Amino acid sequence: MQISTRSYCYLLLWFGIIVMGVVLTPYFANDYRYFLVQGTSEFVSSLSDIALSQYRHYFEWGGRTVAHTIAQLLLWWGKPMSGIVQGLCYVTLILFIYYNAYGLKPTLRVRFMPIFIISLLLLLQLRRYGEVVFNIVSSANYLYTTTIMLMFLLPYRISMEREVKANPLILWPLMVVLGVLAGWTNENTAAAVATGLGLYLIYCLKERKLTLWQCLGYAAFLVGFALLVLAPGNRERLESMEDGGFDYLRHTLGAVGIFCESLVMCALLVIAVIYLTLRVRKFMLQYTMPGTYHGAMWFIYTGLFSLVLMIFSPNFPARSATPFVVFTIVGIMSLGAIVLERYQSILPHKLERALLWLSALIMVTIVANIIYCAVALNNDHRIREAEVLTQLEAGKRTLVVTPLHVQNFKYLYVADVRANPDYWTNNIVEDFLKVDAVVRTCDYAPSLLPIDLTFLGQVHDESECNLHPVPPPAHK
Repeated sequence: MQISTRSYCYLLLWFGIIVMGVVLTPYFANDYRYFLVQGTSEFVSSLSDIALSQYRHYFEWGGRTVAHTIAQLLLWWGKPMSGIVQGLCYVTLILFIYYNAYGLKPTLRVRFMPIFIISLLLLLQLRRYGEVVFNIVSSANYLYTTTIMLMFLLPYRISMEREVKANPLILWPLMVVLGVLAGWTNENTAAAVATGLGLYLIYCLKERKLTLWQCLGYAAFLVGFALLVLAPGNRERLESMEDGGFDYLRHTLGAVGIFCESLVMCALLVIAVIYLTLRVRKFMLQYTMPGTYHGAMWFIYTGLFSLVLMIFSPNFPARSATPFVVFTIVGIMSLGAIVLERYQSILPHKLERALLWLSALIMVTIVANIIYCAVALNNDHRIREAEVLTQLEAGKRTLVVTPLHVQNFKYLYVADVRANPDYWTNNIVEDFLKVDAVVRTCDYAPSLLPIDLTFLGQVHDESECNLHPVPPPAHK
């Protein structure tokens, strides 16, 4: 396999884009919560503070210790360090999608076109891309945890095609560590993987192919999963939701709607899976590369199951479709590899070439728009910081801030405060600043398009912010 320097330049380009996006994007919402030691108003200033915070978090709020430790580490390090780590994580995610798709050990011998397709599918189909990739806390919960999961799954994916040959003194401890971390990441993803991997190991046992490293890794994964779901904080959090009038029937109906919405928003992936699966099965290609085919189906079904499980979760945010998207991309690339093993192209050559050029144009347009809006957002945030500092120095307990000129869209997460002082982001910022209230002078009219269909952001004029005007604060 020829080494393509284009691949490395391309990955380096994405690394730079992610670093720039993270550095330019302000902190929002839950970022401010995780700046502090859980249950206190003290800033995290050391590793011991993070350990204490996560200990309290485990008993008071939830078991996602791995994700929230990453979040607090990134916030403690600050920018640009968090941006650099984020960029490395995103590139690692692309590479491990590639490795899992082709059943390869980690290698520098990567081809450009598959890397391009993977990055394109992530850009177009990842729900709430800006929140998952650029926002610190959300990325810790989904970008980092999904990457850890793919790292853990890679040896199992390789074993679907051939025997894994590695030094046991390295492989066994590695599987234990990665297993605990992967199982301790995310409830729906871990539950889906525990189920899918358990079925695969039963198949290996039946075929007399089960190995010790597979058992060690799975046992460690279950330990991590138990630490996640049995955290006392999970019960505390659920009870607080029930005290607030949690309606299970209404929630379930809403969750089914979000599940269907996720499939619609990821229509490109769904269409690709159906098309490639039909083409593989029509010509019986699954028998030419059975390991690759089974690996593809395993990732597709496990990803879909992780999304189904979200229906039964107390909360079903759009960003939780991330594991589904990533696992489905792995399956698509595997199915594509089977087709390309026999045919020169997946689509008619001219159509394929036209789509690639169109995709490149769309990608460049989106990235340019991200940078344009992120720069404007960063400038607005500097003005916002000056406003807040001036009012705090004047001793005001109710802070009034002017609006940011960029609204929330698919590729940038803007969870700004609003004119309503009881809005959830307002409450978080109020607690962080230790003031009575934080309000925005006005609100923008809500967008008619869903966030995931708002592909291009814009810099708004202040005249467009004309809802719920707030008068200047009274002097105290």
